[in-house]
Amino acid sequence: MTRNFARYEQFLRIFALLDILAAARQPLDDKTLIGMLKERLGLSKLSTRTLHRDCEFLVACGYPITHEPLPGDRRFGWSLDRYATGRKLPPEGTTILELVAFRVAREMLRALEGTILWTGIEALRQKIESGLTPQLLGQVEEAGSVFSVRCADPARYAARPRLLSALGTAITDRREIELETRSSAGQSAVKQRVQPISLVIRLPKVQLLGWHIATGSGDRPILVDIDVIEKVMPLDVTFEPRPIDPDSLPGDAGV
Repeated sequence: MTRNFARYEQFLRIFALLDILAAARQPLDDKTLIGMLKERLGLSKLSTRTLHRDCEFLVACGYPITHEPLPGDRRFGWSLDRYATGRKLPPEGTTILELVAFRVAREMLRALEGTILWTGIEALRQKIESGLTPQLLGQVEEAGSVFSVRCADPARYAARPRLLSALGTAITDRREIELETRSSAGQSAVKQRVQPISLVIRLPKVQLLGWHIATGSGDRPILVDIDVIEKVMPLDVTFEPRPIDPDSLPGDAGV
C-alpha cells in the first residue's frame, strides 16, 4: 500500500485529465483544462507546469495525446485521439484517499447520527464498501488511523429523527410554518410563524434560518437552534424566498 496520500491525488488528477480529454470534441488550452480539473476535483490550485507534466506522463504511457496550435490563435490545445488505439477508457477505480476522506467526513458529522442525513450517509457508505475487497478495506482502516476525529456532541439530534425532514420539505416547498419552541431555561413554549430559508450547519449545531413573520412589527431574519424546536406545523401559505446572509446574524438570533 502506498502511504503517501499525494500519490492517490495524483492518480485522481491524471485520470480526470484523461477522462476530460476523451470527452472533449476539440483541443483544450491550458487555462480551460486547468479550470475543468480544478472544478472537478476541488483543487485550490494547479500550475501549468503540473498540467504539462501530467500530459507528458500520459504520452509516455502510450496515450495519443497531442499539443497542437489552435486555429487563428497563438495558443496551443491538448487533444486525445480516441480512435488511434481503439481502446476504451477503463472505469475509474476508488482510491484509498477517497475512502479515507469519506470516513473522516462521516466521523465529523456524527452530531447528525440518528437523523435522515445520517441514514443517507450510512446508505452511501454501504454502497461504496460493498464493492471493495477485504484487502482494500483493511488498507483503508490502516490509512485512516492517521486521523483521529472527535465529534463534540455525537447523536445530538437522534431523539428527533424526522425534524430535519419536516423542515427540509417546508424549505423546498417554500411553505410557511408555525414553530413551537422552548427556551433553554425551560419556560413555556412560544409559537411563531416563519418563512424557512435554509438549514445552517455549524457543527455541532444545526440552525434554521428564516424570516419571522410578525403582524404589525415587520419581518425580521432569525436563526434558531433546531434542538429548541418542539413542533413544526406546515401552513397553507407559500412565499418567494428572500435571501439572508447567515453570517450577518448572531448565533442566537432566535425569536
